[in-house]
Amino acid sequence: MNEETFLEAAETGDMETILGLLNDGIDVNTKDTHDRTALLKAAKHGHKEIVELLIEHGAEVDHRDNRGTSALYWASTNGYYDIVQFLIEHSSDVDVHDNRGWSAKDQAITHHHDNVVELLNSAGAH
Repeated sequence: MNEETFLEAAETGDMETILGLLNDGIDVNTKDTHDRTALLKAAKHGHKEIVELLIEHGAEVDHRDNRGTSALYWASTNGYYDIVQFLIEHSSDVDVHDNRGWSAKDQAITHHHDNVVELLNSAGAH
């Protein structure tokens, strides 16, 4: 129950619930049935403060779900420049590819997030 609540809070941006469950000792790398973590969900939905908090609490920056996607992949896909930058600063793999062979940079290009593409390029993405 707490795991589902934690993951849903990361997706919806519910900082109070995230803080409470972290303080209660929940595993920051808890996964859903698709291997998605709170970090991946927060990054996908643009919740930068939650991304920062989760990483502070030891979230695995490059965890990949069952489709091979990561927090950086989703932040790039959705054009969340500040989250992409933060993840890069915390040693996220800029060349991560999903199971279809698409990279975070490919996703940023496809969705016309030119500033994210430039950021990934400057971080050495191929």
